[in-house]
Amino acid sequence: MGVMQTALSALRAYELMLSVTANNLANLNTPGYKSQSLHFLDIFYQTLQGATAPKGEEQGGQNPIQVGMGVVVGAVITRGSQGMVTPTGVPTDLSLIGNGFFAVAKEGAVLFTRDGAFRVDAQGNLVHVGTGARLLGWMAIESGTIRTTGEMQPIRIPQGAMEARATSKVRIGGNLDARDKVGTTREVSFTVIDSLGSEHVVRMEFTKRANNQWDWRAELEGLEVGTGTVTFGAEGKWVEGTGKLFLPLTNGAGSPQEISLDFSGMTQLSALSTVSAVFQDGFPAGVLESISVDARGVIIGGFSNGITRPLAQVAVAVFANPEGLERVGENMFKASSNSGLPRWMPAGEGGAGRIQAGGLEQSNVDIAKELTEVLVAQRSFQAAARVILAADEMTQEALNLRR
Repeated sequence: MGVMQTALSALRAYELMLSVTANNLANLNTPGYKSQSLHFLDIFYQTLQGATAPKGEEQGGQNPIQVGMGVVVGAVITRGSQGMVTPTGVPTDLSLIGNGFFAVAKEGAVLFTRDGAFRVDAQGNLVHVGTGARLLGWMAIESGTIRTTGEMQPIRIPQGAMEARATSKVRIGGNLDARDKVGTTREVSFTVIDSLGSEHVVRMEFTKRANNQWDWRAELEGLEVGTGTVTFGAEGKWVEGTGKLFLPLTNGAGSPQEISLDFSGMTQLSALSTVSAVFQDGFPAGVLESISVDARGVIIGGFSNGITRPLAQVAVAVFANPEGLERVGENMFKASSNSGLPRWMPAGEGGAGRIQAGGLEQSNVDIAKELTEVLVAQRSFQAAARVILAADEMTQEALNLRR
């Protein structure tokens, strides 16, 4: 009987519904998991009588008489809603707030995930804790510049020491007291760094030559390393005067070390003298002590010498149809012919979500909804089974007609 086949199609559909719901509940605590639901379709119909058009005023039209042949699962839909973010306190645990996926490299393939549990391995690679897949992004060059239009590569956190940078520029700021008499001397000392990371103290004297002019002289360990003049205008602002220092070093660093002086931030006003070195661009060697990740996915390293520098930037993959991605297990997806190709974006740009560090996105499974789905699947399965039982009894009655 056709009714049994119709009921059997319902049994198969609701068994699959229960399987999907059970998988949702099983992944209730899986980071980044996106729950699924079924979309049912009725299948082909047996047409017992076709539709007829009305025949004037004498006879009206008739609708078709059709009997359905059951149900089929048309699609398993992924619910892409945002999961709750649970703080972990681990700076490399990342959550995407909004659209997109993290991209990882595993065994030569590029996969995608919403599970942002990453750690630094023994070689400095940022890897997914469950699979060892390497997080992809853009590495910074030595100056800290990141080109997000360049080729993506696995992110690696540098483990060695940051090399020292020799001072090449010093900016002098503050005020020289305009009330000082000609011949008055003001002193300032500041520290510079050589190419080996060693510190050297430079002593500088400003001596008033005229009302708006001051001569300066710098020395290092008793040796003169630079001289010049600074001129101020009627309003007390710097007008002209620059200079250079040439440090004769004997500790193995590059010598002489040339340092440019910038006096443009100085003033000569009737106020206390506050002249000082406000900036120098050198720093000693340092080792990486901490990392942090900002909302744009930029990984920032904090070094023991007090320098912070961008190390890399996490890439976010955005798809035209994220529901078209294929699940491959281990919280991973792969691109399919219906997902479209990934667009690689920095976080927070071009429709990509922003990144929140120090927490993990949890499963978006709604336990109340899923338990309701279990009851619906169970009742629907029971109803279809009852139909089969009724059809079987009708068949037995037909067979008994021969007795």
